[in-house]
Amino acid sequence: MTRTKASALNAFEKRLARNFEAHLPAPLETITPGLQLRVYRRGRLKGGLEFGKTYRFYDLASLTKILFTVPNLMRLVEVGCLDLNQTVKHYLPWFANSRTRVGEILSHSAGLPWWAPFYRRLGGPLVPERRWRQLEVKLRRVRSRPQSQAVYSDVDFLVLGYLLEAVTEVSLLDLFASYHSSLNFDRFTLHFNPHNQPSYRRDSYAPTERCPWRKKILQGEVHDENAWALGGVAPHAGLFGTLDDVSRWALLLRQAYVNPRGSALIGQKTLRHFSRRAIPRTRGDWALGFMLPTRGKASCGKYFSPQSFGHTGFTGTSIWFDPKMDLLVVILSNRVHPTRKNAAFVSLRPQIHDWIVQSLD
Repeated sequence: MTRTKASALNAFEKRLARNFEAHLPAPLETITPGLQLRVYRRGRLKGGLEFGKTYRFYDLASLTKILFTVPNLMRLVEVGCLDLNQTVKHYLPWFANSRTRVGEILSHSAGLPWWAPFYRRLGGPLVPERRWRQLEVKLRRVRSRPQSQAVYSDVDFLVLGYLLEAVTEVSLLDLFASYHSSLNFDRFTLHFNPHNQPSYRRDSYAPTERCPWRKKILQGEVHDENAWALGGVAPHAGLFGTLDDVSRWALLLRQAYVNPRGSALIGQKTLRHFSRRAIPRTRGDWALGFMLPTRGKASCGKYFSPQSFGHTGFTGTSIWFDPKMDLLVVILSNRVHPTRKNAAFVSLRPQIHDWIVQSLD
């Protein structure tokens, strides 16, 4: 059940394992085929567990947003190349709405639709750059509509991807290569799979859904339909990585928040600006690209403070950091295997965070 024999677990891990064993609402295999989790307190490893069948690489889904797109936007703001109060149209002349501001896109309050089936209308070889140019033609016709509530939107992040390319004048894939190198990690294997071809052995990837239109179980190919149709490289989904990869990145995020000098990821002032509430609570719980806890139904459970921030991924992944407790939790799973219709993990995830807090000294 755990990553090592029970006798080898530390005290925290034993308490956490007992919480799982005592309180799981159903057999884990009915909730997700497997999961990995890691917990850090004050920047130090507190412990971690593995349950079920686990793999080296996981489809990180929407964690791509905060692992890649948001950090690069933060860097542009930090060096003065991007103004969050400027209109999107200033950077993308083709953008339909002349009043929408960059910060509104980042906080999901611009009124763009949450999703659209672009994958049905993209064709030709699965070359990321070619598909990306096709999508631009489709996005030119997408308009924002006034809404009283923020709407979490992949379309927002597709627009932000074009904005990144416009400001940096390089492709998303080249930008990722530069960003990856800048983090200066040895054996850092966070990666896209261009052309939807696995970069590592296919069986080292956690399988996701048995896809009805791709006619196969996806393994080493991104689960998200639009990211797949874009050739595997997108600003909203597409990254794969290990628990080590995601944890090391999350520790850089934590360091940037607590250290006045920031970290290799970003400076403290910039991160604190991006990670604080960007819209009124009555409109939603969003910072700039980061999720905030929603009272009564937060995916980080009931104990994380209102200052917490993070993100989740549709495949069953998440990163949450609570500055007040100085507590960092990373979870990877493939809960969509063999079908996304199993939503039990959505209820389990906040419970896991509660059990973690209850298991602390």
